Amino acid sequence: MIRPAALTDLLASDAFSPLDRHFADLIRRLSGSGDPAVTLAAALVSRRLAEGHPCLSLDEVAGQPFPQNSAASVVCPPREEWETLLLASPVVGRPGKTLPLILDAAGRLYLHRFWSYERAVADQIRSRVRQAPLALDANSLRVSLSRHFPADASGEPSGQKIAAFLATRQRFCVITGGPGTGKTWTVARLLALLLEQPGAAGLRVRLAAPTGKAVARLQESLAHALTGLECSDVVKARLQAKDLTTTLHRLLGTIPNSVKFRHDADHPLPVDVLVVDEASMVSLPLMARLLAALKPDARLILVGDKDQLPPVDPGSVLGDLCQAATINGFSEGFRADFQRCGGEALPTPAGAGTSGALMDCVVQLRTNFRSGETAGLSAIGTAVNAGDAARTCELLRESSATGAAVAWQSLPSPGQLKDALRVAITSHYGPVLQAASAADALSALGRFRILCAVREGPYGTITINRLVEQILGEEGLASPDVIQSGSYAGKPIMVTANHYVLKLFNGDTGVMWPTPDGRPSLVHFPEETGALRAIARERLPEHETAYALTIHKSQGSEFDGLLLLLPDTASPVLTRALIYTGLTRARKSVRLLASEAILRAAIQSPAPRGSGLSDALTGAVPRIGNPETL
Repeated sequence: MIRPAALTDLLASDAFSPLDRHFADLIRRLSGSGDPAVTLAAALVSRRLAEGHPCLSLDEVAGQPFPQNSAASVVCPPREEWETLLLASPVVGRPGKTLPLILDAAGRLYLHRFWSYERAVADQIRSRVRQAPLALDANSLRVSLSRHFPADASGEPSGQKIAAFLATRQRFCVITGGPGTGKTWTVARLLALLLEQPGAAGLRVRLAAPTGKAVARLQESLAHALTGLECSDVVKARLQAKDLTTTLHRLLGTIPNSVKFRHDADHPLPVDVLVVDEASMVSLPLMARLLAALKPDARLILVGDKDQLPPVDPGSVLGDLCQAATINGFSEGFRADFQRCGGEALPTPAGAGTSGALMDCVVQLRTNFRSGETAGLSAIGTAVNAGDAARTCELLRESSATGAAVAWQSLPSPGQLKDALRVAITSHYGPVLQAASAADALSALGRFRILCAVREGPYGTITINRLVEQILGEEGLASPDVIQSGSYAGKPIMVTANHYVLKLFNGDTGVMWPTPDGRPSLVHFPEETGALRAIARERLPEHETAYALTIHKSQGSEFDGLLLLLPDTASPVLTRALIYTGLTRARKSVRLLASEAILRAAIQSPAPRGSGLSDALTGAVPRIGNPETL
């Protein structure tokens, strides 16, 4: 039994945010009874949502004190008792009820809207997967496949070739793989292959990514991938069209002061083939709205690294899809079609099944094509992703000793941090401030970045950004008085809130640059076309200095080199996915400042997100009710 006074003390503690407390109080008032078990569950659901989890699994906390090791903790009820108390409340119901909180058969408690999002995504994907394979012109396809994906010495088809065929045969597929596995190279060729097929003249193709940074990186990677592409001038021109790539928000059509988009189920996107890059960054609500806006017969190709950090907003759709799928497992029908059109027999991977919810839908590219020092960086990322802390530390020591791609150093004390960062800051950020133009400053900024695991504390982005500006002033790269004013040429700015009128979105990065009369009051942002757009600083939405970014904010970006800084104390955000994502933002080199104890603990912390999407896709939990129209 939860004592009301103890719950009051807990809700007033820093275990919950003001929003959590407000929502818990709202549920308490709506329920009428004021049952502490219902109030606590509401507060926990709100807290989990803020942490990126679409739901609260009662099993994770039932029968245990929350928070752990705290004098103000409250013991949560056992699961069965808790479920009974929740379902007796007028504000909680089973799926299918239109109530504020939904409790499913697996003991997952949702806000109703997030239950609707999850089931809408599951229903849309299952509907696409159930559609019969598309008709294939075997002769034309065989010619295109052999040209774009020539056979190698092994005699076995490459993962890239299998992925391209999959995207040609199915209306839904996922292409996943780590850095260096050729995802964008594959996308360029599979799109060329699609455009070469009979009847493709009117095929409407778009590529989208979650952020402007991810779009810029996609454009750069796609342009590089197109250089060696063997196809007609007509096809190549279509793949070089300026309107081919865009952000998901611009594609769907944002509406000022609304969470809805111009394109939805009643006004579908005029798209026949949609490729979504960096799909690991797509949140559950955004994926639900995207799927609702796609025509039932449109192809959807999700591309991304399933092992990267999930999005900042709730959900982990790409990870859930891959968890539900038999990765690289193909049906007999798929194998027969591939041999008929590709001319090669598919090997049968050990343990691969022949049926499943997402059979013939998910390909993982496992061969890394990077060489030299960058191959060493990939090996370290693989060890991190496997949760092998001992192997990771061994590889880091070897790399540091040989001067290879990753240099691991002990974490300086807060008082020594400025001296430890000085050389890197002056050598990498000096060119940003000394650039001849805003475009040059952005180019220099894109080559290096400091990444932090946290925002607060001596090793967080707030402190590090302040240290960077102090060093730049001390080294004479900018006047300390000018830096103190906050307005100087080359200052990097990151937007932290969406502004639909200005078409600026969370994560967009620009540089401050002078107006013709010398006042550095404009911030220049790169456009999808490659041009720059200047916006007065006074008009910007919420923003912050961006010499140092959190690893979360760096998603969708890549830098030639980076400095990766971990804190000196344990934190819930320090997980395997965070370390893996931080390391894989580098194209060439990483300098890692971290204690071994903190690094090992992070690598051994998988911290998966709570979700029912995988179960909904596989049918592991009975499907009850219908989601509301989004």
